[in-house]
Amino acid sequence: MKRYSCVLLAGASAARRIREEGLHQQQFSTLIGASGGPKWLAISHLDRLLAGEFFAGRNTPITSVGSSIGSFRNMCYALEDAPAAIGRLEDAYINQQYESDRPTPAEVTAVGEKMVLAALGPTGAQQVANNPIWQSHFVTVRGRGPLASENRAVLAPVLMASAMANAVSRRTLRAFWDRVVFHTGESASIQFDNLRTVNTRLSEHNVSDAVLASGAIPLVMAGVQNPHGAPAGNYRDGGITDYHFDLAFRHPQGLALYPHFFPYMVPGWFDKSLSWRWVRGGAMENTLLVAPSPAFVASLPYGKVPDRDDFRRLTEDELRKYWNTVADMNRRLADDFFELWQSGNRGALADHLIEVGRDDLPHKLDRVTAA
Repeated sequence: MKRYSCVLLAGASAARRIREEGLHQQQFSTLIGASGGPKWLAISHLDRLLAGEFFAGRNTPITSVGSSIGSFRNMCYALEDAPAAIGRLEDAYINQQYESDRPTPAEVTAVGEKMVLAALGPTGAQQVANNPIWQSHFVTVRGRGPLASENRAVLAPVLMASAMANAVSRRTLRAFWDRVVFHTGESASIQFDNLRTVNTRLSEHNVSDAVLASGAIPLVMAGVQNPHGAPAGNYRDGGITDYHFDLAFRHPQGLALYPHFFPYMVPGWFDKSLSWRWVRGGAMENTLLVAPSPAFVASLPYGKVPDRDDFRRLTEDELRKYWNTVADMNRRLADDFFELWQSGNRGALADHLIEVGRDDLPHKLDRVTAA
Protein backbone atom coordinates (compact mmCIF):
# COMPACT_ATOMS: atom_id res chain seq x y z
CA MET A 1 0.00 0.00 0.00
CA LYS A 2 1.29 3.42 -0.94
CA ARG A 3 2.63 5.58 1.88
CA TYR A 4 1.08 9.02 1.58
CA SER A 5 2.63 12.23 2.86
CA CYS A 6 -0.64 13.22 4.56
CA VAL A 7 -2.71 11.54 7.25
CA LEU A 8 -6.51 11.69 7.38
CA LEU A 9 -8.01 11.44 10.87
CA ALA A 10 -11.77 11.37 11.40
CA GLY A 11 -14.27 10.98 14.19
CA ALA A 12 -16.81 8.18 13.97
CA SER A 13 -19.59 9.98 12.06
CA ALA A 14 -17.16 11.66 9.68
CA ALA A 15 -15.33 8.38 9.01
CA ARG A 16 -18.59 6.57 8.26
CA ARG A 17 -19.75 9.20 5.76
CA ILE A 18 -16.42 9.36 3.97
CA ARG A 19 -16.19 5.57 3.67
CA GLU A 20 -19.69 5.46 2.20
CA GLU A 21 -19.51 8.53 -0.05
CA GLY A 22 -15.87 9.26 -0.74
CA LEU A 23 -14.79 12.89 -0.39
CA HIS A 24 -16.75 15.81 -1.82
CA GLN A 25 -17.13 19.45 -0.90
CA GLN A 26 -20.83 19.38 -0.03
CA GLN A 27 -20.14 17.12 2.97
CA PHE A 28 -18.45 20.03 4.70
CA SER A 29 -20.20 22.96 6.34
CA THR A 30 -17.19 24.26 8.26
CA LEU A 31 -13.48 24.95 7.73
CA ILE A 32 -11.19 25.26 10.77
CA GLY A 33 -7.85 27.11 10.86
CA ALA A 34 -5.48 26.75 13.83
CA SER A 35 -2.96 29.12 15.35
CA GLY A 36 0.68 28.30 14.71
CA GLY A 37 2.50 31.04 12.81
CA PRO A 38 5.13 29.63 10.44
CA LYS A 39 3.91 26.05 11.01
CA TRP A 40 1.38 26.89 8.31
CA LEU A 41 4.16 26.78 5.70
CA ALA A 42 4.01 22.97 5.90
CA ILE A 43 0.48 22.94 4.42
CA SER A 44 0.33 26.05 2.21
CA HIS A 45 -0.19 24.06 -0.99
CA LEU A 46 -2.96 22.06 0.67
CA ASP A 47 -4.70 25.40 1.28
CA ARG A 48 -4.24 26.31 -2.38
CA LEU A 49 -5.73 22.98 -3.46
CA LEU A 50 -8.70 23.23 -1.13
CA ALA A 51 -9.46 26.85 -1.98
CA GLY A 52 -8.86 26.55 -5.71
CA GLU A 53 -10.04 23.03 -6.60
CA PHE A 54 -11.77 21.14 -3.81
CA PHE A 55 -14.20 23.98 -3.06
CA ALA A 56 -14.33 25.27 -6.65
CA GLY A 57 -17.78 26.44 -7.72
CA ARG A 58 -19.18 26.29 -4.19
CA ASN A 59 -22.69 27.78 -4.26
CA THR A 60 -23.92 27.04 -0.73
CA PRO A 61 -22.61 28.84 2.36
CA ILE A 62 -19.65 27.43 4.26
CA THR A 63 -18.47 28.71 7.63
CA SER A 64 -14.79 29.26 8.36
CA VAL A 65 -13.38 29.83 11.84
CA GLY A 66 -9.76 30.57 12.62
CA SER A 67 -7.36 32.12 15.09
CA SER A 68 -3.98 33.73 14.44
CA ILE A 69 -2.46 32.34 11.21
CA GLY A 70 -5.69 30.38 10.80
CA SER A 71 -7.50 33.72 10.42
CA PHE A 72 -4.89 34.93 7.92
CA ARG A 73 -5.38 31.75 5.85
CA ASN A 74 -9.17 31.67 6.09
CA MET A 75 -9.33 35.32 5.05
CA CYS A 76 -7.74 34.23 1.77
CA TYR A 77 -10.42 31.58 1.15
CA ALA A 78 -13.01 34.38 1.06
CA LEU A 79 -11.25 36.30 -1.72
CA GLU A 80 -12.17 36.11 -5.40
CA ASP A 81 -8.86 34.48 -6.39
CA ALA A 82 -8.14 32.54 -3.22
CA PRO A 83 -5.10 30.53 -4.43
CA ALA A 84 -3.39 33.74 -5.59
CA ALA A 85 -4.13 35.37 -2.22
CA ILE A 86 -2.63 32.37 -0.39
CA GLY A 87 0.44 32.71 -2.60
CA ARG A 88 0.75 36.40 -1.71
CA LEU A 89 0.41 35.59 1.98
CA GLU A 90 3.05 32.88 1.74
CA ASP A 91 5.47 35.18 -0.06
CA ALA A 92 4.95 38.02 2.43
CA TYR A 93 5.34 35.63 5.38
CA ILE A 94 8.56 34.04 4.14
CA ASN A 95 10.09 37.39 3.18
CA GLN A 96 9.20 39.40 6.28
CA GLN A 97 12.03 41.78 7.15
CA TYR A 98 12.97 43.75 10.24
CA GLU A 99 15.37 46.63 10.73
CA SER A 100 16.89 45.20 13.90
CA ASP A 101 17.79 41.78 15.27
CA ARG A 102 15.38 42.35 18.15
CA PRO A 103 12.37 44.13 16.64
CA THR A 104 9.94 45.91 18.93
CA PRO A 105 6.32 44.75 19.22
CA ALA A 106 5.30 47.82 17.22
CA GLU A 107 7.66 46.85 14.39
CA VAL A 108 6.43 43.24 14.33
CA THR A 109 2.85 44.48 14.22
CA ALA A 110 3.66 46.80 11.31
CA VAL A 111 5.15 43.86 9.37
CA GLY A 112 2.08 41.75 10.18
CA GLU A 113 -0.17 44.49 8.86
CA LYS A 114 1.80 44.51 5.60
CA MET A 115 1.19 40.74 5.27
CA VAL A 116 -2.55 41.15 5.74
CA LEU A 117 -2.76 44.00 3.22
CA ALA A 118 -0.57 42.13 0.70
CA ALA A 119 -2.93 39.15 0.82
CA LEU A 120 -6.09 41.29 0.71
CA GLY A 121 -5.09 43.51 -2.19
CA PRO A 122 -6.97 46.74 -2.91
CA THR A 123 -10.55 45.37 -2.69
CA GLY A 124 -10.07 42.32 -0.47
CA ALA A 125 -11.65 43.74 2.68
CA GLN A 126 -14.92 44.33 0.84
CA GLN A 127 -14.77 40.85 -0.69
CA VAL A 128 -14.33 39.19 2.71
CA ALA A 129 -16.99 41.25 4.48
CA ASN A 130 -19.58 40.78 1.70
CA ASN A 131 -18.87 37.19 0.59
CA PRO A 132 -22.21 35.30 0.64
CA ILE A 133 -20.55 31.86 0.42
CA TRP A 134 -17.52 32.05 2.73
CA GLN A 135 -18.86 33.11 6.11
CA SER A 136 -15.70 34.14 7.96
CA HIS A 137 -15.19 34.04 11.74
CA PHE A 138 -11.92 35.52 13.07
CA VAL A 139 -11.27 34.78 16.75
CA THR A 140 -9.52 37.40 18.88
CA VAL A 141 -9.28 38.10 22.61
CA ARG A 142 -9.72 41.38 24.44
CA GLY A 143 -7.51 41.74 27.50
CA ARG A 144 -9.24 42.67 30.74
CA GLY A 145 -7.72 45.18 33.16
CA PRO A 146 -3.89 45.26 33.01
CA LEU A 147 -3.90 42.82 30.07
CA ALA A 148 -4.92 45.75 27.91
CA SER A 149 -1.57 47.42 28.66
CA GLU A 150 1.38 47.58 26.25
CA ASN A 151 3.78 48.16 29.14
CA ARG A 152 5.87 44.98 29.34
CA ALA A 153 6.40 45.38 33.11
CA VAL A 154 2.63 45.40 33.59
CA LEU A 155 1.64 42.89 30.89
CA ALA A 156 4.19 40.10 31.48
CA PRO A 157 3.33 39.23 35.13
CA VAL A 158 -0.43 39.29 34.49
CA LEU A 159 0.05 37.14 31.39
CA MET A 160 1.92 34.65 33.60
CA ALA A 161 -0.88 34.76 36.16
CA SER A 162 -3.35 33.99 33.36
CA ALA A 163 -1.27 30.95 32.35
CA MET A 164 -1.03 29.69 35.93
CA ALA A 165 -4.76 30.06 36.49
CA ASN A 166 -5.43 28.23 33.22
CA ALA A 167 -3.38 25.29 34.49
CA VAL A 168 -6.02 24.87 37.20
CA SER A 169 -8.99 25.30 34.84
CA ARG A 170 -9.63 26.76 31.41
CA ARG A 171 -12.70 28.42 32.89
CA THR A 172 -10.43 30.82 34.78
CA LEU A 173 -9.52 32.51 31.49
CA ARG A 174 -12.79 34.45 31.69
CA ALA A 175 -11.28 36.50 34.52
CA PHE A 176 -8.52 37.67 32.18
CA TRP A 177 -9.85 37.60 28.61
CA ASP A 178 -12.98 38.08 26.57
CA ARG A 179 -13.18 36.06 23.37
CA VAL A 180 -14.33 38.38 20.57
CA VAL A 181 -15.37 36.77 17.28
CA PHE A 182 -15.54 38.96 14.19
CA HIS A 183 -18.00 37.40 11.75
CA THR A 184 -19.70 38.09 8.43
CA GLY A 185 -23.47 38.22 8.14
CA GLU A 186 -26.18 39.38 10.52
CA SER A 187 -25.28 36.78 13.16
CA ALA A 188 -22.43 34.38 13.88
CA SER A 189 -22.89 30.81 12.62
CA ILE A 190 -20.28 29.55 15.11
CA GLN A 191 -21.46 29.47 18.72
CA PHE A 192 -19.05 29.01 21.62
CA ASP A 193 -20.44 27.73 24.91
CA ASN A 194 -17.26 28.00 26.98
CA LEU A 195 -15.75 31.28 28.20
CA ARG A 196 -17.24 34.72 27.71
CA THR A 197 -17.77 35.46 24.00
CA VAL A 198 -18.69 38.68 22.23
CA ASN A 199 -19.73 38.55 18.57
CA THR A 200 -18.94 41.55 16.34
CA ARG A 201 -19.92 41.94 12.71
CA LEU A 202 -17.21 42.26 10.08
CA SER A 203 -17.21 45.17 7.67
CA GLU A 204 -14.76 46.43 5.10
CA HIS A 205 -13.58 48.85 7.80
CA ASN A 206 -12.44 46.20 10.31
CA VAL A 207 -11.42 43.11 8.33
CA SER A 208 -7.70 43.91 8.35
CA ASP A 209 -7.75 44.93 12.03
CA ALA A 210 -9.65 41.80 13.04
CA VAL A 211 -7.27 39.47 11.22
CA LEU A 212 -4.19 41.32 12.47
CA ALA A 213 -5.50 41.26 16.05
CA SER A 214 -6.21 37.54 15.75
CA GLY A 215 -2.45 36.97 15.39
CA ALA A 216 -1.16 39.66 17.77
CA ILE A 217 0.94 37.55 20.16
CA PRO A 218 1.31 39.33 23.54
CA LEU A 219 4.83 40.70 24.19
CA VAL A 220 5.83 39.86 20.59
CA MET A 221 3.34 42.16 18.87
CA ALA A 222 1.34 45.18 19.94
CA GLY A 223 -2.39 44.67 20.27
CA VAL A 224 -4.92 46.31 17.98
CA GLN A 225 -6.72 49.14 19.71
CA ASN A 226 -10.47 49.68 19.23
CA PRO A 227 -11.22 47.95 15.89
CA HIS A 228 -14.06 49.63 14.02
CA GLY A 229 -17.49 48.54 15.27
CA ALA A 230 -16.13 46.46 18.17
CA PRO A 231 -16.32 47.15 21.92
CA ALA A 232 -13.49 49.42 23.03
CA GLY A 233 -10.32 47.66 24.10
CA ASN A 234 -6.97 46.17 23.11
CA TYR A 235 -7.35 43.07 20.92
CA ARG A 236 -4.83 40.22 20.76
CA ASP A 237 -4.11 36.69 19.55
CA GLY A 238 -7.20 34.46 19.51
CA GLY A 239 -4.94 31.48 20.09
CA ILE A 240 -4.84 32.39 23.78
CA THR A 241 -8.32 30.92 24.18
CA ASP A 242 -8.51 28.90 20.95
CA TYR A 243 -5.08 27.71 19.85
CA HIS A 244 -6.18 24.63 17.90
CA PHE A 245 -9.76 24.85 19.23
CA ASP A 246 -11.32 22.29 21.56
CA LEU A 247 -13.97 21.52 18.88
CA ALA A 248 -16.73 22.10 21.45
CA PHE A 249 -18.23 24.98 19.46
CA ARG A 250 -21.48 24.59 17.53
CA HIS A 251 -21.32 24.94 13.75
CA PRO A 252 -23.78 24.46 10.88
CA GLN A 253 -24.97 20.91 10.24
CA GLY A 254 -22.42 18.91 8.28
CA LEU A 255 -18.80 17.89 8.64
CA ALA A 256 -15.90 20.15 9.63
CA LEU A 257 -12.72 20.05 7.52
CA TYR A 258 -9.55 20.78 9.44
CA PRO A 259 -6.34 21.21 7.39
CA HIS A 260 -3.77 21.17 10.17
CA PHE A 261 0.00 21.00 10.57
CA PHE A 262 -0.15 18.43 13.43
CA PRO A 263 -2.14 15.21 14.00
CA TYR A 264 -3.33 16.56 17.36
CA MET A 265 -5.13 19.59 18.78
CA VAL A 266 -4.21 21.75 21.78
CA PRO A 267 -7.27 23.70 23.01
CA GLY A 268 -5.61 26.96 24.12
CA TRP A 269 -2.19 28.60 23.97
CA PHE A 270 -1.47 27.87 27.63
CA ASP A 271 -2.37 24.18 27.21
CA LYS A 272 0.69 23.22 25.14
CA SER A 273 2.35 21.39 28.05
CA LEU A 274 -0.93 20.08 29.50
CA SER A 275 -1.28 16.99 27.32
CA TRP A 276 -4.17 15.61 29.38
CA ARG A 277 -6.21 18.55 28.12
CA TRP A 278 -5.55 17.91 24.43
CA VAL A 279 -8.55 17.13 22.23
CA ARG A 280 -9.74 13.52 22.23
CA GLY A 281 -11.59 11.65 19.55
CA GLY A 282 -15.04 12.23 21.01
CA ALA A 283 -14.82 15.90 20.08
CA MET A 284 -13.92 14.91 16.48
CA GLU A 285 -17.21 13.08 15.85
CA ASN A 286 -17.98 15.20 12.77
CA THR A 287 -14.46 16.35 11.89
CA LEU A 288 -11.94 15.30 9.23
CA LEU A 289 -8.40 16.42 10.02
CA VAL A 290 -5.75 16.40 7.26
CA ALA A 291 -2.14 16.79 8.41
CA PRO A 292 1.42 16.03 7.26
CA SER A 293 2.44 12.47 8.09
CA PRO A 294 5.24 11.93 10.64
CA ALA A 295 7.38 10.46 7.83
CA PHE A 296 6.87 13.57 5.70
CA VAL A 297 7.77 15.85 8.61
CA ALA A 298 10.91 13.77 9.25
CA SER A 299 11.95 14.37 5.62
CA LEU A 300 11.85 18.17 6.00
CA PRO A 301 15.02 20.15 6.77
CA TYR A 302 15.74 19.90 10.51
CA GLY A 303 13.11 17.13 10.67
CA LYS A 304 10.31 19.46 11.76
CA VAL A 305 7.73 21.95 10.55
CA PRO A 306 8.77 25.62 10.82
CA ASP A 307 8.12 27.43 14.10
CA ARG A 308 8.78 30.78 15.73
CA ASP A 309 12.01 29.52 17.31
CA ASP A 310 13.48 29.60 13.80
CA PHE A 311 13.85 33.38 14.19
CA ARG A 312 16.20 32.75 17.10
CA ARG A 313 18.06 29.68 15.82
CA LEU A 314 18.72 30.64 12.21
CA THR A 315 20.23 33.52 10.31
CA GLU A 316 17.93 35.45 8.00
CA ASP A 317 19.30 33.65 4.94
CA GLU A 318 19.06 30.23 6.59
CA LEU A 319 15.51 30.88 7.71
CA ARG A 320 14.36 32.03 4.29
CA LYS A 321 15.99 29.05 2.57
CA TYR A 322 14.44 26.62 5.08
CA TRP A 323 10.96 28.09 4.84
CA ASN A 324 11.06 28.22 1.04
CA THR A 325 12.15 24.58 0.94
CA VAL A 326 9.31 23.49 3.24
CA ALA A 327 6.78 25.50 1.24
CA ASP A 328 7.99 23.81 -1.94
CA MET A 329 8.12 20.30 -0.46
CA ASN A 330 4.56 20.43 0.83
CA ARG A 331 3.32 20.22 -2.76
CA ARG A 332 3.69 16.46 -2.21
CA LEU A 333 1.18 16.59 0.62
CA ALA A 334 -1.33 18.47 -1.54
CA ASP A 335 -0.74 16.06 -4.44
CA ASP A 336 -1.38 13.06 -2.20
CA PHE A 337 -4.60 14.54 -0.84
CA PHE A 338 -5.67 15.26 -4.42
CA GLU A 339 -4.98 11.64 -5.38
CA LEU A 340 -7.04 10.30 -2.48
CA TRP A 341 -9.87 12.69 -3.27
CA GLN A 342 -9.88 12.04 -7.03
CA SER A 343 -9.02 8.35 -7.14
CA GLY A 344 -12.65 7.25 -7.15
CA ASN A 345 -11.44 4.20 -5.27
CA ARG A 346 -13.23 4.32 -1.96
CA GLY A 347 -11.24 1.27 -0.84
CA ALA A 348 -7.96 3.20 -1.07
CA LEU A 349 -9.47 6.17 0.74
CA ALA A 350 -10.98 3.92 3.42
CA ASP A 351 -7.66 2.14 3.91
CA HIS A 352 -5.88 5.42 4.50
CA LEU A 353 -8.58 6.99 6.68
CA ILE A 354 -7.86 6.64 10.41
CA GLU A 355 -10.93 6.60 12.64
CA VAL A 356 -10.26 8.24 15.99
CA GLY A 357 -12.06 6.61 18.91
CA ARG A 358 -13.91 8.60 21.53
CA ASP A 359 -11.13 8.39 24.13
CA ASP A 360 -8.17 8.41 21.73
CA LEU A 361 -5.55 11.12 21.58
CA PRO A 362 -5.05 11.30 17.80
CA HIS A 363 -1.24 11.56 17.79
CA LYS A 364 -0.99 8.44 19.98
CA LEU A 365 -2.62 6.16 17.40
CA ASP A 366 -0.27 3.49 16.09
CA ARG A 367 -1.28 4.07 12.47
CA VAL A 368 -0.45 7.77 12.75
CA THR A 369 2.97 7.03 14.24
CA ALA A 370 3.68 4.54 11.46
CA ALA A 371 2.47 6.77 8.62
